[in-house]
Amino acid sequence: MLVSVAKTPTPWLTLFLLAAAKVGVTMAVADRYGWHRDELYYLASSRHLALGYVDYPPITPLLARLDQAIFPGSLPGLRFLTVLAGAAIIIITALIARELGGNRLAQSLAGLAVLISPMFIGTNILFQTVSFDELVWAVAGLLFVRLLRGANPGEWLLLGLVFGIGLETKYTVIGLGVAMLVALLVTRARRQLGSRWPWLGFGLAFLFLLPNLAWQVGHGWDSVAYTLYHRGATDGPVAYWLQQFLLIGPQLLPIVVMGVWRLWRDERFRAAAVMIIAVELLFFLAGGKAYYPAPIYPLVYAAGCIWFVEAVRRPWIRRMAVAAAVALSIPLLPLGLPVLPAQAMADSGLWKARTDFADMYGWPELVQQVTAAYRQLPPSDRDSTLILAGNYGEAGALDLYGRGLPPVVSPHLTYYYWAPAHMAPSTVIAVGYSKAQLTPLFGDIQQEGTVGNAYGLRNYEYGLPIYVCRDPLRRLDQAWPRLKALD
Repeated sequence: MLVSVAKTPTPWLTLFLLAAAKVGVTMAVADRYGWHRDELYYLASSRHLALGYVDYPPITPLLARLDQAIFPGSLPGLRFLTVLAGAAIIIITALIARELGGNRLAQSLAGLAVLISPMFIGTNILFQTVSFDELVWAVAGLLFVRLLRGANPGEWLLLGLVFGIGLETKYTVIGLGVAMLVALLVTRARRQLGSRWPWLGFGLAFLFLLPNLAWQVGHGWDSVAYTLYHRGATDGPVAYWLQQFLLIGPQLLPIVVMGVWRLWRDERFRAAAVMIIAVELLFFLAGGKAYYPAPIYPLVYAAGCIWFVEAVRRPWIRRMAVAAAVALSIPLLPLGLPVLPAQAMADSGLWKARTDFADMYGWPELVQQVTAAYRQLPPSDRDSTLILAGNYGEAGALDLYGRGLPPVVSPHLTYYYWAPAHMAPSTVIAVGYSKAQLTPLFGDIQQEGTVGNAYGLRNYEYGLPIYVCRDPLRRLDQAWPRLKALD
């Protein structure tokens, strides 16, 4: 059994250099390719602040609102927040290693592991809930190992605060909480549950969730319906675990495996090992996406790097192994960061392996093509025209880039609730719909354009028809509930 958990000084200079490298490299390419469809959605959400949204809690739109107050309309400015979150995770992972008894080298290597991890390279470039969720999990992991090693029980309140913030950031943090409870129950750490502090922490987290629950009650529990609709959204058990392998990084797989083993061998931290295994199995059995449990990696990296330093005694072998891990990460960069020129990425076909990149292309062109269809309308039709978008990406792009266009509405996810209460347009420009979907609503449907992009990249929007619809068969506001989409 490993018994020494004496803490050593933290290599702050090294960690700040690693964090600076993260910020510098990521921000250097932060304005390539364009806005991701999710970023357009968060930007729109920031203009409709609320206690909840269909597919995420309110903190991320609030952060977008604050960011855009400083960097209005800036894509790099928006992404800067998630890059900072990723940089903070580097430092927190090193602090986890310190709490587990790692020396300065182990702490530095733990930070380096996050820096070169495919998961964190790929997620922190995009403004999404994922990066902030990862930060919440990393802080929760730090507090949990502190509590396991005998920190003041009052830190359960801090952990409750972190979970409360997490619940208002991304609902998947519930999986971490369940896994943590399982880990406590099945190990000797269950004695912590005999104190009032964990339960007070749970109560604090629940208090943070109450505003969002109030929103859910008033909106038909749409987030629950959305979650159930997406249950089982993986590609199957083999693909799930293969994606886990790719997200961990093949160069980091040995320290992940041995990190779990090291935690298991130390009875004081065995609950952390159980939590890691439980969170992986929980999302797998629930049919979650492969990246849902990935924010647990900092804890595993930290433990694995301690194992590496303890197991590999010869400095030259350590240096070679670290150099090899870094070298293996470099060819993978184009899959995680938009380092290639836009045309080269479109031509290479790499976007098929990283579909997030495909979702960054073509939005200005889509708006231009919809605008062209609008300008072809007779002036008499323009005063009673709406634009109907099939999904939040299309609606978000039209909201961002559309100048002089009529109001844009979409029944997709939270956009459904942003539509005007009264909608009875005589003309509708529809994008993202098939003619068969529009036929029950309009008597006259004419295709006036086709969506394309400057790079010829055949993403989801490429080739979609743009319809001008007249002769409404029923008012759009009356048909609106039937159009509601939670896919």
